[in-house]
Amino acid sequence: MIRIVKKGTLSVCRYLDVLLFLAWLAALCGLLLTGKDTAFLHPRFRLFLAGGTVLLTAFILVILFGPKRHNTGWPLAMTTGQALVIMAPLLFLATAVNQGMGSHTLTRKFTGTEQNTLTRLLESGNGTIGEANPTPAMSLLDIARKMKQIDGRRVITEGLVYRPDIMPENYLTLFRFAIFCCAADAMPVWVFVENAGVAAFADENWIRVDGTVRIVNFNGTDVPVIRADTIVKKPAPPPGEQYLFF
Repeated sequence: MIRIVKKGTLSVCRYLDVLLFLAWLAALCGLLLTGKDTAFLHPRFRLFLAGGTVLLTAFILVILFGPKRHNTGWPLAMTTGQALVIMAPLLFLATAVNQGMGSHTLTRKFTGTEQNTLTRLLESGNGTIGEANPTPAMSLLDIARKMKQIDGRRVITEGLVYRPDIMPENYLTLFRFAIFCCAADAMPVWVFVENAGVAAFADENWIRVDGTVRIVNFNGTDVPVIRADTIVKKPAPPPGEQYLFF
């Protein structure tokens, strides 16, 4: 009787592992097929994520058809504990995949040196950006990179709103996050927007701004200010499309 119970416990452990890794495989395949991996990872690293799914598939096959394990002691308790640890990131992924980084992240990552840091990164060859587009549509990354060249020029750009209490009445901060590798290294890219109607927009609203770039000195650093002619609220894009990659 004891031998039968032990054999049944080992079978439960074996298939618990398989179900756990199948859940991870489904999550990774779902990210790749829907493009939601870009909510966390630069698209250039998608190949590594695809490679991980292949290795995980091979691992599942080994568990199913490879040599059987001979556990002793309390295998079910041990396996359940391991499963809970491995499941924790998966549960986080399920809740975080549809949430982008907003003003709460900006306040934690903002140092005031991001624009200069991005310029050094781009100029050092770790990333590239094309010459200023003759059309007025530009990303915040383009504006931060080329702000002195486009001083006095009309631009159209978009991003998230942030209006802290210290912000002057007719100003808001327009920001997005730039990613070189993954969400962990995301840096805020921002400009100030000047317009009499900025109070109509709440924090983390997505807006499209059409106006003229001016360079001003802010705490000893040159920063771009867009004197907006029009500001239009727009729907938030999917999390994977909210970031700027360089």
